[in-house]
Amino acid sequence: MKIEIADKSGYCFGIENAMKMVQDTIASGQKKIYSLGPISHNTQETCRLADQGIVIIDDDEVEKIETGCIILRSHGVGKKIIETINKKGLLIINATCPFVRAVQKKVETHYREGFQIVIVGNKEHPEVIGANGWCDDKALIINDINQLENIERYDRICIVAQTTIIEFKFNAICEAIRSRVNEVVIFNTICSATAERQAAAAKTAKVVEYMIVIGGYHSSNTQKLVDICKSHCEKTCHIETIRDLDLAEVSKYQKIGITAGASTPDWIVKEVLEGMEEQNKIAEENVVVEVAAEEEPTVVVEEVVDTAEKDEYDDANFDFAAEIEESLKTIRRGAEIEGEVIHIAEDEVILNIGYKADGIIKKNDFTWRSDEVLSELVQLGDKVWCIVTDLNEGSGNVKLSKIKYDNRLVQKRLSDAFENKTVLEGTVKDISGNGLIVDIGFTDIYMPASQYHVRYVKDLNTLIGEKVKGIIIDYNPKRRRAILSQKIILEKDMKERREQIREMKEKRFEELNVDDVVKGVVKTITNFGIFVDLDGIDGFVHRSDLTWEKINEPKDIVEKGQEIEAKVIAKNEEDKKIKLSVKALMDRPWDDFIAKYNVDDEVEVTITNILDFGAFAQIIPGVEGLIHVSEISYNRVESVAAVLNTGDVLTVKIIGINPEKEKISLSKKATEEAPARPAPTPRSSNSGSNTGSGDREKNNNYGGGDRSRKPQQNRNNSNNNRNKTVYEETANVTLGDSFGNLFDGLFGDNEEE
Repeated sequence: MKIEIADKSGYCFGIENAMKMVQDTIASGQKKIYSLGPISHNTQETCRLADQGIVIIDDDEVEKIETGCIILRSHGVGKKIIETINKKGLLIINATCPFVRAVQKKVETHYREGFQIVIVGNKEHPEVIGANGWCDDKALIINDINQLENIERYDRICIVAQTTIIEFKFNAICEAIRSRVNEVVIFNTICSATAERQAAAAKTAKVVEYMIVIGGYHSSNTQKLVDICKSHCEKTCHIETIRDLDLAEVSKYQKIGITAGASTPDWIVKEVLEGMEEQNKIAEENVVVEVAAEEEPTVVVEEVVDTAEKDEYDDANFDFAAEIEESLKTIRRGAEIEGEVIHIAEDEVILNIGYKADGIIKKNDFTWRSDEVLSELVQLGDKVWCIVTDLNEGSGNVKLSKIKYDNRLVQKRLSDAFENKTVLEGTVKDISGNGLIVDIGFTDIYMPASQYHVRYVKDLNTLIGEKVKGIIIDYNPKRRRAILSQKIILEKDMKERREQIREMKEKRFEELNVDDVVKGVVKTITNFGIFVDLDGIDGFVHRSDLTWEKINEPKDIVEKGQEIEAKVIAKNEEDKKIKLSVKALMDRPWDDFIAKYNVDDEVEVTITNILDFGAFAQIIPGVEGLIHVSEISYNRVESVAAVLNTGDVLTVKIIGINPEKEKISLSKKATEEAPARPAPTPRSSNSGSNTGSGDREKNNNYGGGDRSRKPQQNRNNSNNNRNKTVYEETANVTLGDSFGNLFDGLFGDNEEE
């Protein structure tokens, strides 16, 4: 039996890319993963992904999903569904095939330009349903030329194709539409891979006796392959797995063809091939037994004879040639055999393989490197494993290949490592394009630069010679492609470390209580405060909680790595954050001030800040008062900065204390003597000549007598009262009054700083 596999069979680019994105999503640790419909039309692959946690949902179930991520399969979906998912804030893994996405863009663009969209394809197919969703579901979907009755109603039509439609059907429908309307824009969006797959299947079906098409029974592209193959090979069967194949029927034919749909995974095709090869092997063994029975029938007769007589009888009847022939083993093409080196030449090695002919390995089948010397690679008597490539290489010897055996061994080890997610270690030996060539001992393997580390590496040449370890994340034996990823291990380690840190943080958070006094090490210093390591969790000290004194920057009083003591003043249960205060463990300067100072006391102060409305002055460390602009001088002060400077030391009087708000009003002018007021200019009296003037004078005297001195007395009292300015709350303006609490809510609470 000869088996011929059609080119381009198995996964197409779109499905292969989608499967890779699914596996990457699973490997990322995402807890809830949903697939909007099956990733591919293959029942076995769908079940395999379900076992890994992928949950398949329908379009109308999107509204019920609250958390996790949603994978858009390679067939794509409508625009409204994507908008719905985005509104819910869910993560989208868009595995839509690039060819399908191109169809959607053409539909959307021309629908906006006023074209009637026509999709040639099956209206029940998810790809067609998705494409229709990019023109408000108003496309005409045509799958048969007899469905063109209403086309005449439209002047402008844009035609696209389902990517897996048969091309001659698409062309026929386009020609029919072209003759009915004024303006037609036609896009042949049939996937080139689909056309190539169909052509390869037809080519194979023409030269075989029996054709097998592997793929899902509900897969559109597989069904089309079946139709194409049947048109060229009457004996065509459609199967999903090896269990659906009638091996007894297949064994009747000598030349078998195989192709697979775009959604059929490689492992199902491999399973079918191995099953057929096993059946072929059994059939060959049965034929050998039957032929042997026909050519040399024997009758076994048990007879007791004397040993000497038996030996004499055996010697006389011994057929040496027959015994040698009987002792030789049978071999077949593709078999793995071991042989002993019996001759080494410059360009070949000859092996004794226990067969009627010796085995020969040419140099290019023994080693990849042409500069290597065979006599240095192997010695007489060495045992060598190889694969039979031809039973007669032209001179009667069996042609063997050590390279193919080594490669098969490598592929087996790669396959096992891929299936078992084995961690492989190696060394970066070279750069290839945008990736690394890694020597993992038994072979070289490719590692893309993006899979080397979680961080971007600018110069790949600096990695040559570096030790790496990774997991094979993609393996395709047909293309001999294997991709190694160290990033996935690093991400897993980081995730585990984050989980450990989270658990440690939660445990430490529960151990701490408000009012606890703790010790920690300064971890980070910022402009607004410091972070302190409290053995597993960070505590935050706002700059206003570092000290009672005024500071410019936290770094002025603390250093990174310094051990400090603080008090827990708040816990944020939601964010697991701890708020600390260092000054809460210090004596309050205000209490010291209240104990020592009173209103009307004169104190020496230092100017700390100049503002338009006055100046702040430090009385004792940690306590400041305000000298309002009106309390600086008896003369009018146009600019505070013109008469006072930061750092000036002067004597002031305390004119107001507000214990509740801890505010102090100071006066500089109250320590000075009030300037004398100038005497009023006497007014001339002329009662006889000016009645009006006399009246005013009379009015100003408030009736005459002693009352004429009362206004002057009141003015003197007013001056005295002005020297004893009563504390005014509105005059004592602080930075907090001006700007508010800038850090309110930093820890999620509403406590006043």
